[in-house]
Amino acid sequence: MPELLRAEVARLHQAIKTTLDLAAKRKLAERALELAQEAEAIADLPSDVEGLHATIAHYKHMLGSADNETERRLIGEVLKRANDKRRQADRKETQPRTRLVA
Repeated sequence: MPELLRAEVARLHQAIKTTLDLAAKRKLAERALELAQEAEAIADLPSDVEGLHATIAHYKHMLGSADNETERRLIGEVLKRANDKRRQADRKETQPRTRLVA
């Protein structure tokens, strides 16, 4: 997922270069920054269940104290990805392990 977000950031940077309207450039730059921050936050999510639980608790706390809608949206997206990753990790831990007998 971070790779897709980074690709979109690169696309937005190209659009900024070709846009003459300053207001449009600003909006594109704001969106690029938002997506870049989201990509890095998602890439930094821990892979272990305990770490994910701690990260989710941290992001829930941050969501409650977010100053603006952009920040809430960013934190909400990362929180959603962290919860998805935690559910996947939980499923992997609860699957029975099979032994190969030689």
